[in-house]
Amino acid sequence: MDLASGLEQVCLEDDLQELSLESRLPAKSLKSQEEIDRLTVDEKLGDLERAIYLLSSGQEVQRISVVNSLPQLIQDNAPEAMRRVVPKVREMLHVANADVQLAATISFLSILEREIIPVSTYSSTFLQTIIMSLEVKDPVVSNAWLETLLSVCGCLPKEVIKREILGIAVAKGQLSQSVQSRLASCKILGRVATKFEPYIIKKEILPLVTALCQDIDYEVRGCMCRQLDNVARALGLENTKSAILPELVELANDEECFVRHAALDAVVNLLNLLDDDTCTQTIVPLVCKFCERSMEVDDTTLPHVAEQFGRLCHGLSVNVNEQQRVWLLEFYTQLCIQGRMRDAQSPPPPPRTPSSICEEDRCAECRRNAAYNFPAMVLFAGPKNFKLELYNCFVSLCEDPHFIVRRTIASGFHEVAKLLGSHVQLIQQELVTLLNDNYIQVLEGIVPHLPETLESLVKGVGGGLSEARISNHADLVQALLTCEYLVAANSQWRLHLTMMQRLSCIPRVFTSDQIYNKFVPVVFQRLTLARVLPVKQAAGRTLCVIIRHNRRQEHRQELICRLIEALCHSNKYQLRMLFVDVCWDVMELFSRKFFKEYFFEFVLNLAHDPVANVRLKLCSLLPRLKTQIKLPGDRQLLQQLEHCVRRLLSHERDRDVAAAIRKSVFELDKIQVAMETLTQRMFMEEDLMDQKKEEEEKMLLELEEREKRESEQSKGKSTEKGKGKGSKGQGRRGGDKAKEAKAAAAKDTSSPSMPRSNSLTSFSSRVQNRSHKTSVGKTNSSDMPSASPKLSKHSLHSGSSENMSSPPLTRIVSPHRIVSPVQDKKKHIRKYSLGSKEDRIKRTSSNSPVAGVSTSHSKKSSLKKSSHSLTNLAANSTGHGSPKGGSTPTSRKKGSQAR
Repeated sequence: MDLASGLEQVCLEDDLQELSLESRLPAKSLKSQEEIDRLTVDEKLGDLERAIYLLSSGQEVQRISVVNSLPQLIQDNAPEAMRRVVPKVREMLHVANADVQLAATISFLSILEREIIPVSTYSSTFLQTIIMSLEVKDPVVSNAWLETLLSVCGCLPKEVIKREILGIAVAKGQLSQSVQSRLASCKILGRVATKFEPYIIKKEILPLVTALCQDIDYEVRGCMCRQLDNVARALGLENTKSAILPELVELANDEECFVRHAALDAVVNLLNLLDDDTCTQTIVPLVCKFCERSMEVDDTTLPHVAEQFGRLCHGLSVNVNEQQRVWLLEFYTQLCIQGRMRDAQSPPPPPRTPSSICEEDRCAECRRNAAYNFPAMVLFAGPKNFKLELYNCFVSLCEDPHFIVRRTIASGFHEVAKLLGSHVQLIQQELVTLLNDNYIQVLEGIVPHLPETLESLVKGVGGGLSEARISNHADLVQALLTCEYLVAANSQWRLHLTMMQRLSCIPRVFTSDQIYNKFVPVVFQRLTLARVLPVKQAAGRTLCVIIRHNRRQEHRQELICRLIEALCHSNKYQLRMLFVDVCWDVMELFSRKFFKEYFFEFVLNLAHDPVANVRLKLCSLLPRLKTQIKLPGDRQLLQQLEHCVRRLLSHERDRDVAAAIRKSVFELDKIQVAMETLTQRMFMEEDLMDQKKEEEEKMLLELEEREKRESEQSKGKSTEKGKGKGSKGQGRRGGDKAKEAKAAAAKDTSSPSMPRSNSLTSFSSRVQNRSHKTSVGKTNSSDMPSASPKLSKHSLHSGSSENMSSPPLTRIVSPHRIVSPVQDKKKHIRKYSLGSKEDRIKRTSSNSPVAGVSTSHSKKSSLKKSSHSLTNLAANSTGHGSPKGGSTPTSRKKGSQAR
């Protein structure tokens, strides 16, 4: 053994020597002593002395640091910094490299924007440096200084601009200067034009602008054309019509496509400046001619026209006649099918070449830009003319072979739906087509705006989609499920998260039966089987929204049962932690009464969970649980909460959970329990919101009862009509029986305040049977609720309600835990309930060993125990055993039996 241990020690030392960091570090990463001495600065130097020293003899990194800190240095020591540091910086920039100069452009602009020094001082120091740096040979650095100068012009007064900058712009714009200088002149003239009066512009700037528009270099012409918008707004309408428009018309007919693109952009930007006569007589013919020419030439002009076509049509909508309007719509139709009509009519194409690939890309870009401008074209044509003039284009774009076109039209689908108004049902089938698309990029465009699209469809058909045609409605439901399946099968979980969040809008669109039969199984499956936690949380919140707006009480109760069985009683601790997140959503969406009756005791039972993470998750929820309690009606719930907290304080062995429960105790003591009679002002707003939620819940029950009565009355009338040939006596006896049936039905219905009936105790009985047999986290898989059936592509496309319908509750839990349900003698409907609040508290305290809450003591002793401060207990809790004087399990058991 000694020899073996010695060999192991030798091998371990060899391994450590091989893995030592010193032997693995490259020699180049170590600084020499000389380099360290160069980077070392005396700590006794002040900020200004250190900056001067680094600018004089420092390394490049140190100089960049000084330039970046220059605004702060000037702000702290303005006179000294301007006298000693700034001259050093200006001197250093003449020989500095590109990184230092790029840092200087940012610092110089920051000094002016923060108004650290006066404008006069800035113009005599930093502005001169900026102007001189425009002549740098490096194009990247030169453009950076030019952009800095353009930004500075917006902060300087016009006197300084006229004195320091205008003359330089005019000098750089001469034909003898280089192309780079003339381009800089164009940008400077466009920037400073808005600073001067029209007569100054007409005298000093306009001649140079005209000369630059006719420059021999196409880049200069295009650059000056892009600045005509600013010059025209500074000149005014009359001077623009006489001086700018002729140049613009000539530039629109330029032989270079770059110049024509700039001319088209200038026309679009000037539409809101020109009057109606000018637009009618000059701009409309110019645009029509430009569009015709773009169809003939084989360059990038046509995609650019498609990009600006929506703004052109919207800006000229009041200036075109009917013939021109029809022509523009026909031209837009050609843009939407550009490249597709040729493919349909031509024989099979030859092998692809680089030129053919460019042609296909140009046509696809044209159709994509047309799809982007489709909402503007709906405004131009009008919703009433949509079916006749634009519907075929819309169908073509939704079925385009290129996915980028379909993605673009999908991204703007909600805007089209809003604009169509009552005619929105025309595009419902196209929505189905896009939702069934196999490209995830297309779904990325349609999913984020799904609520707006569906709500527009609801408003358009008048009264909801349930009143629309059955076939189209079924196709839309199936398309939504297919879209969810495709998104879930993809690796982009953020898109799946968005889909789950957007599905919370379906209660405002579909009926409760449709949601329960089609969407609920899918949501339950994602709640339990999704790969990513945010998707599960979103599915839980969506399910809470579905329960909140479901109009059938039996559906609500069954969904609550399934939710608690699937999460709170799951054999996976991740799902039990998820139940805490669902409880947060329930408290946000439902009233306090609803939460206390259906979820309060189940979430408290998680305090006995064997997994520490579940108990840790519960600790953050305890203060919120106290806000749900209102005395004196919820005195037992308050005692139950306090007993749960005391048990965690005294028995918890995990240090993280113990720290979390102590933190929760201090928060609990700060929360004042609300009183039913003496509601304070700080609770007024929350009470009003809670009251509103409770009234909405009551309204749902009343609406359900009204629908049941109306259906029974209609059945009674049909029965009386069928027995119309009978005797009068039989008719009277039949009427008496119908009245007795209505009275019995009204007697059997639940109260409108959404309480749980004491007779409907099937779910609570199952919970208690579960507590006696197995503890949380140690149940067998046969005892756990089975997940909803997995979606398959066949089931999504089949359209049958059997594949997507929710399984009954008897398939979710094991048979030995199901109590025979209460059956209505007339309808034979299985009803499920959680039992009354008092019965559940009694059963939990007396029967459930998991609950750990004892209510066997007398009222006097229980009130005496609850009077102790939880803060003192948290401060005095040092061990993990039971506290002194606490009730033992035997005493709790005896107390439960006595009760």
